[in-house]
Amino acid sequence: MQAESLTTGQWWIVAVAASAVFLAAVHYCFRNRRATVCSLIAPAIGAATVLGFGRARDHSEVEALIIFSVSLLSLALLIVAMRPDMERIRAKALAGETYEIPKWKINLYGVLVVAFAVVVVFLLL
Repeated sequence: MQAESLTTGQWWIVAVAASAVFLAAVHYCFRNRRATVCSLIAPAIGAATVLGFGRARDHSEVEALIIFSVSLLSLALLIVAMRPDMERIRAKALAGETYEIPKWKINLYGVLVVAFAVVVVFLLL
């Protein structure tokens, strides 16, 4: 396990940094104060969920923090990858039209984000 090189306190710092990266990605991609404020809920719910399920399944706090950090970084990566399509959706919505992201693009983004998360978690755990 590569994660043993950091203490629990250091993993908490990594988790807070991952939350900040997620918030920055949301703010960068949406450029909307309301979306940024609403995105504050995701790290709080994610931390409570991961730590709660971690304790229920007898995972250590470090393992739960790794899963939390990797999941937030994966979501941030997905949001940044989909930024061009989000801009198109917003422009079309302002013009009264609809825009759908092609299915192949959604599937590709999903596969890449899940692959990123799995590889990083396996490298750390």
